[in-house]
Amino acid sequence: MNSLLNKSKQQLIGLWRRHSLWRLSLSIAAMLWLAVAVALFTIYQLSIQPLIQSRQQILLQHAQQLQSASETNSTNTLPHILDDTLYSPQGIITVLRSDGGQLYGSLNHFPSSLPQCPNLAPFPVIRGHGTNIVLLEGCQFDIKGYSVLVATDSEYLWQVQDNFENAAIVVLICTFFIALIPSWIIRRKMKLQLSGIHSVVSQIEQGHFNGRIHTNNSHDEWDNIAHYINAMLDKIESSITQIQSVTDAIAHDLRTPLTRIKNRMTTLQHQSQQHPLPSEQIQQLQDDFDRLLQTFNAMLELSKLESGNDISRFVDIELSRIITDAIDLIEPQFEDKQQSLITQLEKVQFKGEPSLLFRLVYNLLDNAHKYCDENTQVRLYLTQNALIIEDDGPGVSADQQQKIFQRLYRADKSRTTPGFGLGLPLVAVVAQLHGMHIDVQFTHPQAATGFKIVLHLSTIKV
Repeated sequence: MNSLLNKSKQQLIGLWRRHSLWRLSLSIAAMLWLAVAVALFTIYQLSIQPLIQSRQQILLQHAQQLQSASETNSTNTLPHILDDTLYSPQGIITVLRSDGGQLYGSLNHFPSSLPQCPNLAPFPVIRGHGTNIVLLEGCQFDIKGYSVLVATDSEYLWQVQDNFENAAIVVLICTFFIALIPSWIIRRKMKLQLSGIHSVVSQIEQGHFNGRIHTNNSHDEWDNIAHYINAMLDKIESSITQIQSVTDAIAHDLRTPLTRIKNRMTTLQHQSQQHPLPSEQIQQLQDDFDRLLQTFNAMLELSKLESGNDISRFVDIELSRIITDAIDLIEPQFEDKQQSLITQLEKVQFKGEPSLLFRLVYNLLDNAHKYCDENTQVRLYLTQNALIIEDDGPGVSADQQQKIFQRLYRADKSRTTPGFGLGLPLVAVVAQLHGMHIDVQFTHPQAATGFKIVLHLSTIKV
């Protein structure tokens, strides 16, 4: 039997520990019940208890008056100064009993078990024709050969007190069960929210990162948590997608030069047996190795910039001068394709790293140069709030406008355009380091052509 009880006890403890929502519901109900209990106790202390104490105080004051009267009057006159107050507003009863046992007053019985004043105790008396029993409260004291009983009829106060206590018990019981209703509602809502989170986490555990927690735009705590978790999952899914894209891009970009290197090494191995190695083929091998090294160096640099937020090398600069230097370097390439570069620059004071900002501008102009046809116009504007570069080229489709900032992503799926897919990712990292916000748009929205990139500079102005 004891083992069965211990097993049941352990099961109940286990259920209590596992079901935190039930613990929360019962805790809320208990707190509401406690609040009502405190309120009832306060009402009792401020209403009923003062009435009882006031009645008792009046009784003790009457006893003190009798003691004072006995000191100023002779023993024989004491029975005559009694003032029977049984039906008075104060309702005080006074009874004297002489040492010989004679009673004076409104009662025909003098209880011998009453305590000495100021201690009070209840005692029953018979009123009327012997059928009505009344409960009085009083005490006794001795004066000049007499025992004096003073009492008051507090039965109606006791009845009020009993009624209040009975009503309070009923109210507390009802309050506890009524308090379970909002507790159950809160528990149900929390369970639904936690079930949604559990479902999404289970999907993630199985490798599915496209699940999201349902939101109702109520902007309460649970809705905000859901938005935060969804934003985190968006970031994780985007990172995983980028990792997969980078892996595919690396495999594609490295396969071609490595295959060429392998083929040329095989050819050179056969030719070296009869003829010396041609310098042209050796140069081609070196070029292929250089491109591989440039790719890895660019990726390492991106990782270094993304992993830190070093602004120790930031200085006050004139951004228009940085842009002018970048234009001077890339302008010959524009002339080779007969492309025109139009600029409109304001003097803007910045705080940043000059070499990184130079590469940001240069990469944007180089990107426009490579993807625009001949005789195309590229425009660069620098205002107090933004750096804008736009062209009249083919542009980038709307679904690719955010992907172009991913590592090794190439809008040109044929990969015939020169480059490694690391120029715009570097732009994004440098812009983030300098507090810029990037917007990508069409130069001509109605025709969905042209590439326009806007870097908002308001947050990094000196």
